[in-house]
Amino acid sequence: MTPQDHRSSFADLSREYETVTIGPLLWALTVELAGMIGHRYRPAEYNGGSPWDKNSIEELAQQTAVDLLIGEGQIDYIFTVADSIEDVRRLLTHNVKRALWRRRSPTLVDRLMARVREMASQSPFAIEQVGAQRWITIAADPGDPRELSDAELRGAVAVAHRVPRLIESETAERASMVYSPSTLRELLNSVIREIGGIFDRDLERIFKVLVTSWLPASLVLDEGSDSVSTGSIASSTRVEEGIEHQEMESALQDLVGSMTNEDLTVFVCKAQGLSDSAVAERLGRSRRWVADRKKVVLSRTDKVFADSVPVPLQDLAAARLVEITSEALGESL
Repeated sequence: MTPQDHRSSFADLSREYETVTIGPLLWALTVELAGMIGHRYRPAEYNGGSPWDKNSIEELAQQTAVDLLIGEGQIDYIFTVADSIEDVRRLLTHNVKRALWRRRSPTLVDRLMARVREMASQSPFAIEQVGAQRWITIAADPGDPRELSDAELRGAVAVAHRVPRLIESETAERASMVYSPSTLRELLNSVIREIGGIFDRDLERIFKVLVTSWLPASLVLDEGSDSVSTGSIASSTRVEEGIEHQEMESALQDLVGSMTNEDLTVFVCKAQGLSDSAVAERLGRSRRWVADRKKVVLSRTDKVFADSVPVPLQDLAAARLVEITSEALGESL
């Protein structure tokens, strides 16, 4: 394909996005990339044990499109920051990989939740069936069952993230249990005391963030039993996972520190789904100015994520970035 063809292809994709959001051109590109990327990931871990074929590749593309491109607004982000077909391919590739990472989390999360439910039935915890969900609390202070707000969920993730997880060996064939019995109990206790009680569905959402940021790419999921061998806990060849989080936090803080108040407002408002017109009214600027500034801010954010945040940490990093920008702005908007 020649450079002129590249420019034409990007123009065609942009026009398609403006008219139908996701049309046949973008869908074909998503399927193409899902096939190229999916075949590099072991079917036993990422495709339910079935071999990669035309149908399973299209299912992966569909998951990417529905859950991420549309469900999380990534399609809008892509066409805000992209200037070329190469940019579109890079950002689509990133989202296909995120979809694949999410496929490997549930088995591990399910097993963590099974351990929590058993633990929550014993002192000092209490567990109560509320409709289809289970309300987990401290027995002495049961609280009133309620769903967590997004801000409370981010706060609970931050609290849970302070609880130490087991360190994986890159040479291990299976992932260990993530949390020892004592640290899992500490996590549950810390989260409940932070927010007063939690539905198991919200706790599952927290675990999905934590587990995604923990899993080494080469391991087969196996949440394991409560007996941990020393070989699965440490490795002198692995940099401790906490260092990656520290580097992520430093990169995010540097990014936010470089933003003006207008940049912060643009970022937080767009993260919360406000229209360019609404942001323009808040700032006393034109809609065109907001659109241009949004592109600059998101492009800088994209570069930081691409350079400094590994794919498994990016869901956590995105939530943390919204939290930091809101704090820096001095309001939750």
